[in-house]
Amino acid sequence: MALAIATIEAPHVDEDLRAQGVEPLVVEWRPPARGDLADVALLTRAYADDSVETGNREALERLDAARPHLVGAGLAADLVPGMGDRAILHAGPPCDWDRLAPAMRAQVVRAAILEGWAPDQAEAAALIGRGAITLAPADTHGVVAPMCGVLSPSMAVWAVRDDGTGAGAWAPISDGAGDGLPAGSRTRDLIARQRLLADRVAPGIAAALDATGPIDLAALAGTAATMGDVLTARPRAASMLLLEALLPGLTSRALDAVPAIAALATAGGRLAIPLLAAASRAALQTTAGAGRSSLVVGMSGNGTDVAIMLAGIPGVWFPAPAPIADDAVFAAGTSTPDAAPWTGDHGVIACAGMAIDARLCLDAGEAPGIATGIASRTDGGWIGEGIVRVPLQAVRDALDALVPVGT
Repeated sequence: MALAIATIEAPHVDEDLRAQGVEPLVVEWRPPARGDLADVALLTRAYADDSVETGNREALERLDAARPHLVGAGLAADLVPGMGDRAILHAGPPCDWDRLAPAMRAQVVRAAILEGWAPDQAEAAALIGRGAITLAPADTHGVVAPMCGVLSPSMAVWAVRDDGTGAGAWAPISDGAGDGLPAGSRTRDLIARQRLLADRVAPGIAAALDATGPIDLAALAGTAATMGDVLTARPRAASMLLLEALLPGLTSRALDAVPAIAALATAGGRLAIPLLAAASRAALQTTAGAGRSSLVVGMSGNGTDVAIMLAGIPGVWFPAPAPIADDAVFAAGTSTPDAAPWTGDHGVIACAGMAIDARLCLDAGEAPGIATGIASRTDGGWIGEGIVRVPLQAVRDALDALVPVGT
């Protein structure tokens, strides 16, 4: 029998064996958690706990069974649970006003001006700073917002509901590049754009759905993915499929809304991003109460922090400093210095589509790369696309809370 020697990626040993006429069998292997003893100990607890496996199976079964549907559209004040009269919701995990990233602060201020609560940016910032305007993360109200998205009472929203469990989620109606608020203070363009969304687009969508019935968003996303969509950043096919699904109802019930909705769908090919994020959140909400699951069901950034949430610890965010996207492709005239760190709630699209296990992330030494839009550091507008990863510290903290020492 010929001599066979297996090596574990040891280049010098491989070279010595070949010099002696022996071709090694090179085995690709990495130590768990890259050999970090603290991480190995944490993984040992996580993999040894049978309740985590049980919770993951239950969570995955529920996620697979989820069927989120687009069921309506309207004003945030009318549809979003607990939306206060003087409240602004922002993308990302909780963050004090003083720590909120400049781009997100700028969008919050513009929302206050839009609502007529302040005449200019300085007064809006002063009102928010002393608590006269409530600031809260969108997730606490079941809302998801892309990029530097914010939501205030008079803005238009998509309404999504899971067909089986009734779990709901909402998202701003926009072109997917944020909340649609342009740079500047109280301008005619700012007011006109939001009034168009609130007074024509949202009622038109609601009327169309009254005629056609709810739209199956899981089926729409699946078809779009087969057509080559990157659902977290470039869902052009999904946006066209959405327009196609709405058109029969629009032409019979809300013909005057067709030009505005068609313009949104075709302008940047991102109309579907907020809607798919809402669909993903509704689907992921069905995993709540599935046991001690290590499945990642939330992934969100506010330009200061990025955070994850596990199915086994619903409602609790585990933050880390927000990274700037790698492998970036920027719009003309912009570059990395113009980019804001990770902003937006649309990481949930990846969570729903990839079924991310926090244990596997720690074992591999990195979280999966998520394709995302890149926001401007100053005004929150869309300036490019890139890949972001959740820092491992957030993963460690989440797993440590899920399987604390002694379990």
